Amino acid sequence: MENKFILLHEDKELLTKALETDRQFTLLSDAEKTGIKNRLANAELVTTADFPNNVSRLYDVITLRNVHLRQNIQYKIVPPDERDDWKGKISAISPFGILLMGVTKGQAIVLQTSKKKKHYVVMEVRNAMYI
Repeated sequence: MENKFILLHEDKELLTKALETDRQFTLLSDAEKTGIKNRLANAELVTTADFPNNVSRLYDVITLRNVHLRQNIQYKIVPPDERDDWKGKISAISPFGILLMGVTKGQAIVLQTSKKKKHYVVMEVRNAMYI
């Protein structure tokens, strides 16, 4: 898991607090929890004024291309309490959600599941709003 990425200061505060209360987070393996905590801890924090519009953050919609299946899929990164798998809203403090934080168009992402690796390319990052 790549450790360095840009994160809005307010997003880090919200997600760090959510680690203590989110039920789904407590169900993750120790390795997954540690990976998420380390990624948040190693983030480069920026202010709203300095946050680039081409980088993903909370509430952004990311279009990914599954390299092996050659299919596109969209996810919206949300705080854990707004998660809805059926609507493509993925928690930012899930193993996949944390990978989607701070990505840019053209970036390759590898999700390691228990059985195999899934390879994606970021096709688009659609900001919820310009900040």
